[in-house]
Amino acid sequence: MISFYTPYQLIKEWRDNNIAALQFSTDELQHFHDTIIRNTFEITLNEMIKNFQQPPCDFSWFVMGSAGRCEQAVMSDQDHGLIYEDTSKKTSDYFLEFGKRLCSALDYIGYPYCEGNVMSSNPLWCQSKSNWEDLIYNWIDENSWASLRNLLIFFDARVVIGKEQPIQQLKNIIYKSIEKHPYLIRRLFENTMYIEKAVGIFNQFLTEAYGPYPGCINLKRTAFFPYVNAIRLLAIIENIDETSTLSRLKKLSEQGEHNRNLDPYYENFKKLLQYRLHEEKTSNYEDVHYLQVKNLKKAEKHEIKQLLKDGRKLQRYTESVVNRKMKNED
Repeated sequence: MISFYTPYQLIKEWRDNNIAALQFSTDELQHFHDTIIRNTFEITLNEMIKNFQQPPCDFSWFVMGSAGRCEQAVMSDQDHGLIYEDTSKKTSDYFLEFGKRLCSALDYIGYPYCEGNVMSSNPLWCQSKSNWEDLIYNWIDENSWASLRNLLIFFDARVVIGKEQPIQQLKNIIYKSIEKHPYLIRRLFENTMYIEKAVGIFNQFLTEAYGPYPGCINLKRTAFFPYVNAIRLLAIIENIDETSTLSRLKKLSEQGEHNRNLDPYYENFKKLLQYRLHEEKTSNYEDVHYLQVKNLKKAEKHEIKQLLKDGRKLQRYTESVVNRKMKNED
């Protein structure tokens, strides 16, 4: 267990004292998160060097999930991994120990452990470059719901420390595999096609009836997922390397096939990010995903409903692109 002495305490206090002031700017909030995790990484690495040795080889540390997409809320959990050059057991042990210490430090500072264990402390997400290549191929060949889900999670990887080239090479494997096996596009779409509804047939909000969030809708499941999943898949189809939803939308809109079709969704997603900042609390990770309907003004309720409906339209558009790609390959 890591010893939480002054450097970690200082970061935690700085985060706790300043994060509330950043609830009104997604860009400033993301920069704030990046600064914290970079500093935490450097402190933990220095501790590893002090207690053990220098890193035995080159490595890259990357974040995924909302951090990878530069879409973190005020409260954000951990999603990250490690890739390193050497294949020896000694090197593997070193980076796994480092991953465990880093996860523990981030949790202490205010970034809860990932419930799905997508973290550098998990051997699955902390591997040598050659093992990562084998793993990507295995996920593709296995073609199961879980393995394809891991591919989608990995595709949001953004390098924070180290070189970007190793991650880019792994993503190129995904691109080439889809080019060789187009059916993967359909399988990836099927992996994310189910979306929880938040608007009923009579245009009423379908809010939580029980539990800790009565009267709320889950923005993450009902609003963000349709946009994030659809745009990610379109980016994979078009070999777009950007990781944020907004930057992917910009790149997609520049291409002839999607020209103008995706323009409304750019502003829609910016509005969703703002609604989440406007409503969220900072005391609990789950709180950030819920929007209390009764607190919305009439115009805001109308706008939220339209954003949710447009998310469904975007999903149908993405399905039409998938079907067209599949038909062209027949």
